Amino acid sequence: MTHPVIEGDDVRLRPTTPTDFAIAARLFRDPGFYDRWGGSPKTDEEIAEKYLGARSPLVECFFVEVDGEVVGFTQYHDADDGGEGGGMDLVLLPSSRGRGIGTAVVHAVVRFIREEKGWRRFTVDPDVDNERGVNFWKKVGFVSQRVVEDDGDRVPYWLLSWPMAE
Repeated sequence: MTHPVIEGDDVRLRPTTPTDFAIAARLFRDPGFYDRWGGSPKTDEEIAEKYLGARSPLVECFFVEVDGEVVGFTQYHDADDGGEGGGMDLVLLPSSRGRGIGTAVVHAVVRFIREEKGWRRFTVDPDVDNERGVNFWKKVGFVSQRVVEDDGDRVPYWLLSWPMAE
Protein backbone atom coordinates (compact mmCIF):
# COMPACT_ATOMS: atom_id res chain seq x y z
CA MET A 1 0.00 0.00 0.00
CA THR A 2 1.29 3.45 -0.91
CA HIS A 3 1.26 6.23 1.66
CA PRO A 4 -1.03 9.11 0.70
CA VAL A 5 0.36 12.46 -0.38
CA ILE A 6 0.27 14.98 2.47
CA GLU A 7 -0.86 18.44 1.39
CA GLY A 8 0.06 21.58 3.31
CA ASP A 9 0.04 25.33 2.83
CA ASP A 10 1.83 25.71 -0.53
CA VAL A 11 3.72 22.43 -0.02
CA ARG A 12 3.12 18.88 -1.13
CA LEU A 13 4.76 15.90 0.58
CA ARG A 14 5.03 13.14 -1.99
CA PRO A 15 5.99 9.66 -0.77
CA THR A 16 9.28 8.46 -2.22
CA THR A 17 9.46 5.24 -4.23
CA PRO A 18 12.30 3.11 -5.63
CA THR A 19 11.80 4.82 -9.00
CA ASP A 20 12.84 8.13 -7.41
CA PHE A 21 16.49 7.16 -7.03
CA ALA A 22 17.84 9.93 -9.31
CA ILE A 23 15.95 12.65 -7.43
CA ALA A 24 17.06 11.33 -4.04
CA ALA A 25 20.67 10.99 -5.20
CA ARG A 26 20.65 14.61 -6.38
CA LEU A 27 19.46 15.76 -2.96
CA PHE A 28 21.61 13.51 -0.79
CA ARG A 29 24.74 14.40 -2.78
CA ASP A 30 24.24 18.17 -2.70
CA PRO A 31 26.71 19.62 -0.14
CA GLY A 32 24.22 22.26 0.98
CA PHE A 33 21.74 19.48 1.68
CA TYR A 34 23.85 16.78 3.29
CA ASP A 35 25.66 19.25 5.56
CA ARG A 36 22.34 19.20 7.46
CA TRP A 37 21.79 15.45 7.01
CA GLY A 38 24.73 13.44 8.28
CA GLY A 39 27.53 15.65 7.00
CA SER A 40 28.55 13.56 3.99
CA PRO A 41 27.06 12.38 0.69
CA LYS A 42 25.03 9.17 0.84
CA THR A 43 25.98 6.04 -1.08
CA ASP A 44 23.68 4.43 -3.64
CA GLU A 45 23.05 1.58 -1.21
CA GLU A 46 22.14 3.89 1.69
CA ILE A 47 19.80 5.96 -0.49
CA ALA A 48 18.03 2.81 -1.73
CA GLU A 49 17.79 1.22 1.72
CA LYS A 50 16.78 4.25 3.78
CA TYR A 51 15.11 6.94 1.71
CA LEU A 52 12.97 5.34 -1.00
CA GLY A 53 10.25 3.61 1.00
CA ALA A 54 11.97 0.34 1.94
CA ARG A 55 11.43 0.95 5.67
CA SER A 56 7.70 1.66 5.37
CA PRO A 57 5.52 1.62 7.43
CA LEU A 58 7.93 2.23 10.35
CA VAL A 59 9.59 5.12 8.51
CA GLU A 60 7.65 7.06 5.87
CA CYS A 61 9.76 9.17 3.49
CA PHE A 62 8.63 12.13 1.38
CA PHE A 63 9.98 14.65 -1.08
CA VAL A 64 9.00 18.20 -0.23
CA GLU A 65 7.56 19.78 -3.37
CA VAL A 66 6.77 23.44 -4.02
CA ASP A 67 5.18 24.34 -7.34
CA GLY A 68 6.04 20.87 -8.66
CA GLU A 69 9.76 21.18 -7.81
CA VAL A 70 11.49 18.94 -5.24
CA VAL A 71 13.08 21.27 -2.68
CA GLY A 72 13.68 18.93 0.25
CA PHE A 73 13.07 15.70 2.08
CA THR A 74 11.18 14.80 5.22
CA GLN A 75 10.31 11.62 7.04
CA TYR A 76 8.32 10.60 10.05
CA HIS A 77 8.97 7.45 12.01
CA ASP A 78 7.12 5.39 14.57
CA ALA A 79 8.67 5.21 18.01
CA ASP A 80 9.11 1.87 19.70
CA ASP A 81 6.22 2.58 22.07
CA GLY A 82 3.25 0.62 20.79
CA GLY A 83 1.93 3.28 18.42
CA GLU A 84 1.78 6.16 20.88
CA GLY A 85 4.04 8.44 18.89
CA GLY A 86 7.15 9.06 16.90
CA GLY A 87 9.29 11.74 15.40
CA MET A 88 10.28 13.49 12.22
CA ASP A 89 13.26 14.81 10.30
CA LEU A 90 13.39 17.51 7.66
CA VAL A 91 16.01 19.05 5.41
CA LEU A 92 15.61 21.58 2.62
CA LEU A 93 17.92 22.69 -0.15
CA PRO A 94 19.65 25.95 0.83
CA SER A 95 17.68 27.97 -1.75
CA SER A 96 14.43 26.92 -0.05
CA ARG A 97 15.37 27.82 3.51
CA GLY A 98 14.00 30.91 5.20
CA ARG A 99 10.87 31.04 3.02
CA GLY A 100 8.33 29.39 5.35
CA ILE A 101 8.51 26.04 3.55
CA GLY A 102 9.84 24.18 6.59
CA THR A 103 7.10 25.58 8.80
CA ALA A 104 4.46 24.49 6.28
CA VAL A 105 5.98 20.99 6.16
CA VAL A 106 5.99 20.63 9.95
CA HIS A 107 2.41 21.80 10.27
CA ALA A 108 1.26 19.42 7.51
CA VAL A 109 3.01 16.44 9.14
CA VAL A 110 1.72 17.33 12.62
CA ARG A 111 -1.83 17.58 11.26
CA PHE A 112 -1.44 14.20 9.52
CA ILE A 113 -0.03 12.32 12.51
CA ARG A 114 -2.72 13.74 14.78
CA GLU A 115 -5.68 13.13 12.47
CA GLU A 116 -4.61 9.93 10.72
CA LYS A 117 -2.30 8.20 13.18
CA GLY A 118 -3.69 9.47 16.49
CA TRP A 119 -0.25 9.95 18.01
CA ARG A 120 -0.01 11.44 21.47
CA ARG A 121 3.74 12.16 21.34
CA PHE A 122 5.81 13.73 18.56
CA THR A 123 9.50 14.63 18.80
CA VAL A 124 12.57 15.88 16.95
CA ASP A 125 16.21 15.48 17.96
CA PRO A 126 18.59 18.04 16.43
CA ASP A 127 22.25 17.88 17.42
CA VAL A 128 23.16 20.43 20.08
CA ASP A 129 25.76 21.99 17.76
CA ASN A 130 23.12 22.50 15.03
CA GLU A 131 22.06 25.88 16.40
CA ARG A 132 20.14 26.85 13.27
CA GLY A 133 18.18 23.59 13.35
CA VAL A 134 17.44 23.84 17.07
CA ASN A 135 16.19 27.41 16.59
CA PHE A 136 14.02 26.32 13.64
CA TRP A 137 12.33 23.50 15.56
CA LYS A 138 11.63 25.80 18.53
CA LYS A 139 10.34 28.57 16.26
CA VAL A 140 7.79 26.27 14.61
CA GLY A 141 6.44 25.07 17.96
CA PHE A 142 8.55 22.25 19.40
CA VAL A 143 9.41 22.59 23.09
CA SER A 144 12.73 21.68 24.72
CA GLN A 145 12.64 18.63 26.95
CA ARG A 146 16.31 17.93 27.65
CA VAL A 147 19.77 17.48 26.18
CA VAL A 148 20.60 13.80 25.64
CA GLU A 149 24.29 13.08 26.14
CA ASP A 150 24.27 9.34 26.72
CA ASP A 151 22.89 7.86 23.49
CA GLY A 152 25.67 5.51 22.42
CA ASP A 153 28.05 6.99 19.87
CA ARG A 154 25.73 9.82 18.91
CA VAL A 155 26.81 13.39 19.65
CA PRO A 156 24.68 15.28 22.22
CA TYR A 157 21.27 16.32 20.92
CA TRP A 158 18.18 18.15 22.03
CA LEU A 159 15.00 16.18 22.59
CA LEU A 160 12.16 18.51 21.60
CA SER A 161 8.47 17.65 21.62
CA TRP A 162 5.37 19.02 19.98
CA PRO A 163 2.71 20.16 22.49
CA MET A 164 0.09 17.55 21.55
CA ALA A 165 -2.56 18.86 23.97
CA GLU A 166 -3.44 21.68 21.54
